[in-house]
Amino acid sequence: MTRRRRQVFIGALIGALVATTGLVSVHLAGAAVPPARAATAGDGELPSAMGAHLARLRQAAPNGGVLDTPGALGQGEFDERAYPAQTISVSQVDRSRSAFAAADARAVPQGRSQQGRWTNIGPSEALYPFTEFRNSYNYVPNEYVAGGRTTSIAISDRCVPGFCRAYITPAGGGVWATLDILAATPKWAYLGGPLGINAAGAVTIDRNDPTGLTIYVGTGEANICASGCVAGVGLYKSTNGGLTWQGPLGKNELGGKGIGEIIIKPGDRKTLYVATTTALRGMSSVCCSGVTRPVPDAAKWGLYKSTDAGKSWKFVHNGSADPAQCTGSAQEFANTSTCSPRGVRHVELDPVDSNIVYASSYARGIWRSPDAGATWTQIKPSLSPTVFQTRAAFDVTRLPNGKTRMYVYEGNIGTPYSRLFRSDDVAAGAPTYQDLTSANVADPGYATYNQCGAQCWYDMFVHTPDGHPDVVYTGGSYVYGETIANKRAVVLSTDAGVSGTDMTFDGTDELHPNGLHPDQHDIVVNPRNPFQFFEANDGGVMRSSGQFVDRSAWCDAPERALTAPQLERCRQMLSRIPSKLEDVNEGLSTLQFMSLSVSPHDANLLQGGTQDNGTWENKGQRKRWVNTIIGDGGQSGFDVARPEFRFHTYTGVQIEVNFANGDTGGWIYVGEPIDAQPGTQFYAPVISDPKVSGTMFAGTALSVYRTKTFGLGDRTPAEANRICNTWTGTFEAQCGDWVQLGTAALTDATWGDKAGGAMAAVERSPADTSTAWAATTTGRVFVSRNVDAEPASAVQWTRVDDDQALPNRFVSSIHPDPQDPARAWVSYSGFNSNTPATPGHVFEVRAPAGAASTWTDRSHNLGDQPVTDLVRDDVTGDLYAATDFGVLRLPDRTTAWVKAAAGMPNVEVTGLTVVPGKRILYAASHGLSAWRLDLKK
Repeated sequence: MTRRRRQVFIGALIGALVATTGLVSVHLAGAAVPPARAATAGDGELPSAMGAHLARLRQAAPNGGVLDTPGALGQGEFDERAYPAQTISVSQVDRSRSAFAAADARAVPQGRSQQGRWTNIGPSEALYPFTEFRNSYNYVPNEYVAGGRTTSIAISDRCVPGFCRAYITPAGGGVWATLDILAATPKWAYLGGPLGINAAGAVTIDRNDPTGLTIYVGTGEANICASGCVAGVGLYKSTNGGLTWQGPLGKNELGGKGIGEIIIKPGDRKTLYVATTTALRGMSSVCCSGVTRPVPDAAKWGLYKSTDAGKSWKFVHNGSADPAQCTGSAQEFANTSTCSPRGVRHVELDPVDSNIVYASSYARGIWRSPDAGATWTQIKPSLSPTVFQTRAAFDVTRLPNGKTRMYVYEGNIGTPYSRLFRSDDVAAGAPTYQDLTSANVADPGYATYNQCGAQCWYDMFVHTPDGHPDVVYTGGSYVYGETIANKRAVVLSTDAGVSGTDMTFDGTDELHPNGLHPDQHDIVVNPRNPFQFFEANDGGVMRSSGQFVDRSAWCDAPERALTAPQLERCRQMLSRIPSKLEDVNEGLSTLQFMSLSVSPHDANLLQGGTQDNGTWENKGQRKRWVNTIIGDGGQSGFDVARPEFRFHTYTGVQIEVNFANGDTGGWIYVGEPIDAQPGTQFYAPVISDPKVSGTMFAGTALSVYRTKTFGLGDRTPAEANRICNTWTGTFEAQCGDWVQLGTAALTDATWGDKAGGAMAAVERSPADTSTAWAATTTGRVFVSRNVDAEPASAVQWTRVDDDQALPNRFVSSIHPDPQDPARAWVSYSGFNSNTPATPGHVFEVRAPAGAASTWTDRSHNLGDQPVTDLVRDDVTGDLYAATDFGVLRLPDRTTAWVKAAAGMPNVEVTGLTVVPGKRILYAASHGLSAWRLDLKK
């Protein structure tokens, strides 16, 4: 076994993806259940003890040692594709897409059989099981079925019980729909197959169509988050509820960016406004460390208008009075010119006069056009124009007196704090805005204080339901470390924003209520009940009951440790909370997997790390997977001799091990002393040795590290659990015994050119117990033939990429030959057009001891498309390459890359895992969960 990191709405609903069911019960073991306690300040989405421990350590680390934020993920994602260049162009992406399409359509070479068909293996029921370790003081406190990060939601204005059509756009998962989001268990259908890309940012229903079947989907995510906020290809339109699509519309103007909002003018279905922002391109299993970059040949970011139903587009605004000032230049991106550095994120039409247009842009506040986009006036300055992440979400509503009210929720990276504004007359003149938020807990405006913290550019919304101008919802993220109310991720005000109550948890249980995922993105309400909301977040979609209960008495719990003013505010904010919150994600296969690992003891037993949703295990099932640990999910793996062993990472080399079959309470942190090395990849390479029990390897910003004790050192598992358990550990001593292999770091300049970067790949050869391969993000490749040597400093590495001219690009994977330790297959990300003198994406390398290595380019007619992972069927010799658009195959002894198999939609594949002896290939997709292909001989 080889472990790798990696239709129909008229009359009937599109069939669900094929899956088999299986029920799983979870037995908690490995650590005593901790008493309920208030969350300590620290890494809020990590288990409590570990989060607090890492927060203390990082006070002394460069940059605070922080990796796990949406922004931190992005630069590596981008750089992996761009390096050694600084940008990725639309033309490069188009050529890559065309190359994949050509291979996808190519016939299998004569004499070679076609493979079978990809099967989605879920999860379509991604279960956060009940556990005492998750409670109302830390993270999603009750059992919960999750989906992947969901950027937008639209609901029919003709919603009635039994027929309430809704659409959602999971990031990386295209567009999904249900005929009845009010059903006890809505039936979801995937509609994104025909789209040119599955990265979706916005969905809108055209209210001018009385059938409600005309919808628009904007591709590309506009949150400038860079954690998979992938640039799109334009706009798509369907007039039959998603059965078929037209598009991409506006590819030249809208492509290469993110689409944050789509507005169709009432009474004029041909007039559209589309808000666009900067975005990025690319994901893989090992990646990532920053921010988005502009795409050089994309049209400038900002607001576009069409008056002919999307046939042609005009740029009309980007945060300045004169759109001609906006050029999409590097200076503009750097926030040193007049226009917005990231584009227009929100747009609305006046509810009284639809020729009045409002638009907000990053760091440039809110602007108004009285003449359908011809001229513009700023009506609200930016809260912080020097901070490019400053985002002003807004909504407008008509007041009984005929004037237009606007709510604005605005923030950036936490300074100044995010807040709610209101103006009751914005359609003309110079509106005045009242700041309704207060940092003083004694004031009712504390309800909306700093709701989105340091991530306002990523998770924020404000919404006022039509016809209910005093009702307003604001959303952000969990306020960790605070016991006033229920984390205030979503707040509802019924007095025009003056005060609010907390919608984040429901009233079903004090310690384990149903709760929203920490990061919020969009909200709509039942058009017949403004208090029943449907909310999109990093965990999919949640639905409220539309009814409320008073749980103010919960504030008296001693664990909250509230002062008198805090107690009063808590009682007020919990006096009207949802009677029930329900997930509506069953049937969605939208998790964003970064990688999959397979047990060497059971080829059907999988683990996988997911962006924003932790690590999952399928327990041998296809439908239901169980979350084994929260937070971000990076790498995962098993041990060759101990079936009960698991490991996982959050981000970087935050490594945890488990000797209880992945039991939630049994995770032991072992990441020291290498955790938080500055420059380590967001999802760094970590593996278990395929031959030697207890030995693991990790790649950091500097080099390759090893443990021979599962990271426990000289401790027993019981003692390690006492000190380093992620939930209950004392952390009184160092947790981990990793040591550097060799004396010179593999990224060091002493090795010659291509210095710097970080470790991108580490693999052990299954052919022996002493050979390992490693690679860096700058293109270095190394072999060690004594990687098991003692002491660790005695390990010797040989650089093998300098024996001939090879791409100085990101090495995305290494597949060692299981029979010959001197042979491997290596894949490169990036574009040949950035290294024209050294092209190639797939190579076979032989590195015999004492002789120069030889490299053979196996790219052939693959075209110029980055490869995110590469594996080999060691039975047939066929190679399989994961790309941004799917999986391709090179049959052995041929030169034609072809489609791996039918059945998988156009989706980014971040990792492949092959089990040659069992004839199985697994694929981790970034938005459509996990896939399986049964290989033929």
